[in-house]
Order: sequence, then C-alpha cells, then structure tokens
Amino acid sequence: MSKEIVKRFYEYAGNGRFAEAAALFSPQAHISFYGPSSVPHSGEYLGVDGLQEFFAIVGGTLEVQAFEPLEFIAEGDRVAVLGRERSRVKDNGREFSVQWVQVWTVEHQKIVRLRDYFDTGTMAEAFAAQL
Repeated sequence: MSKEIVKRFYEYAGNGRFAEAAALFSPQAHISFYGPSSVPHSGEYLGVDGLQEFFAIVGGTLEVQAFEPLEFIAEGDRVAVLGRERSRVKDNGREFSVQWVQVWTVEHQKIVRLRDYFDTGTMAEAFAAQL
C-alpha cells in the first residue's frame, strides 16, 4: 500500500494536481532536502506549513522540465524511488540534469517522511552560475 500512495503522489504532482498531492501528506509530515545552502530549498520542513514552503521555494526558483521516477523499491512502510530531473534555474537560465533518490515513509496511508538525496553539487553550480 505504501508504494501505491507514493506512486499516486508522482501521478498527481506530475499532472499539476498539487492539492491532491499535498493531501497525501500527514499534517505532521517532515521533509528533508539534503544539500548546501546555495541550493535554496535545502533544509528541513515540518508540517503543512513546511510542506507549502518547500514546494513554494522549488516552484519559485526552478522551472522543472522533467521529473521522472524510474524505479520503486518498497519494504514495509518505506519506499525508495530512484529517478532523474532536468530543470532550469529561473534567476539565471542555467539548466542542469541530476539523478536522485527519494526515501518515503508512509504510516496509516499518509506520507509522514520524505528524505531527498540529489546531486546537489551539480544543482549548486547551476544556482551559482551567472548568465
């Protein structure tokens, strides 16, 4: 069941159905995006306000051109997803492509934890680049 909930998140978010994607999260959800401070959305985000802040920062700084989950590995309440992203930094127009792993925890049919592991070195270079 956990894997289906995570797949549903990607389906909703990928089709612009952000309210439905957000509804899959617990009100106490915790998002961690590991990376340097030069990547604007790096940090810890807690609860509904944190979820909204995280996605607002991502949407405000990046034009995501492709975000593709490629492989799902599920064990109990945890789901690891391997994927790739291609995006453009809005401030400077620099594009980047990275691979990523997202580790999700689902309890009582709600997402309670998301840990993002991206190639943040490549992302940081793109954010730092000047036109």
